[in-house]
Amino acid sequence: MKKSLIIFTTILSLLFTSCFQPAFYNISQDVSPEKATIVGVINSLVRYKVDNTEYLVVSANGGIRYKKADINSHSDWNTYSTLPFELHTFDPKTSTHKGQEIIKILADANYLYIVSTSYKTDEDLSLSIPDIVSVYAKKIVPNGEVWSTEGEWTQIASGQDYFTFSVYDDYVYSNFNSFCTNAVKPENRKAYLRCGNAESYSSNKEVKYYALNGTDAPTAITPTSFESTNALSTKTKNINSAVIFNGNEVFFNTIASTTNETSEKDATYFYFGNNLALMYSNGEAPQTAISNCGTPISCLAVCSDAILIGRGDYSDTIEYTTGGITKTSLNEEGIPGTNLLDFTTNADIQLSISYLILTLLNVDPSKSELESTFYASLGFAGSGSSTTASVNYKNIGLWSYYPSRGNWNCE
Repeated sequence: MKKSLIIFTTILSLLFTSCFQPAFYNISQDVSPEKATIVGVINSLVRYKVDNTEYLVVSANGGIRYKKADINSHSDWNTYSTLPFELHTFDPKTSTHKGQEIIKILADANYLYIVSTSYKTDEDLSLSIPDIVSVYAKKIVPNGEVWSTEGEWTQIASGQDYFTFSVYDDYVYSNFNSFCTNAVKPENRKAYLRCGNAESYSSNKEVKYYALNGTDAPTAITPTSFESTNALSTKTKNINSAVIFNGNEVFFNTIASTTNETSEKDATYFYFGNNLALMYSNGEAPQTAISNCGTPISCLAVCSDAILIGRGDYSDTIEYTTGGITKTSLNEEGIPGTNLLDFTTNADIQLSISYLILTLLNVDPSKSELESTFYASLGFAGSGSSTTASVNYKNIGLWSYYPSRGNWNCE
């Protein structure tokens, strides 16, 4: 039997499945389903400002999809079809790959970035594997209510100088990652590349980091993670996320970090996952809010009165998914509670423990949980889950909560 391809630092096997055709199933839980509009494996959901308008941007069906951030209702996503490459297709009869697949979308204060890969067929491994990874940059300009197609994308990084892979036990692992701060304030948005893997299965474990600078070449940087500075034990030696706090870049080994910044106020605390623990800091020594969230923390979203905690076990040895969503309280000073709380919405039903929570975003963190507009994306690993709740490829995609609707549903 062919083994599924696992791309460890980007998002497990689902990311590079060449013939994956996702759609949503009819939701059988407690609400009637919306018509699904954003489907596929969504590894990033970024804020991006075009002129004076704030947008949310994802890579999903159709390539790049974008929506005005202040639209608090289902759908209304546009497709930006002006890409620097043909989208990936696979011909199973000839085992031929064409085009590229978007892995992630990143954004900073001015530029949008595409991280993509082409594929090739490895006869020895008897599976499709990524070939050449590239990063493209473009400053988007408006054209009325939509984005203008004028201007070209610039390739700013590509190939083995930046992106390599390792093969171990007939699995292929990436030795890189890409991430951005995704701050509420545009001036605090920055994007980065990690090239290399300190825990690589290959003999070369050198790691280099770069800050993205629009269409210019990436700039080499030498960041130190907050965890290592504060002698925290972590699951990885690699830096995988960052926030801007008090005007400074703060880097983390964890993939889950955020702040309580709003459009009107600077951040007074930042929050991050340390395996199972939810931690926080005001720039001083980190404090533990909750020592055990049940499953490793994969993403976080802050509200005025709560922190939503996305979970997911990304270990390369897992055979089934554990994840789901939980939450804790947040007081007026920005200090999280010490206990996990039940939802009054259907969040834990729709974003169940059987799924990895890949992304989680609150459009306006100054609002309370029930007044906020949220987005989250789901995935699963291996053959599914051993929990009582079943998993389904048709659930993979973007989900949303709108105050006017009062529940979580497929987007």
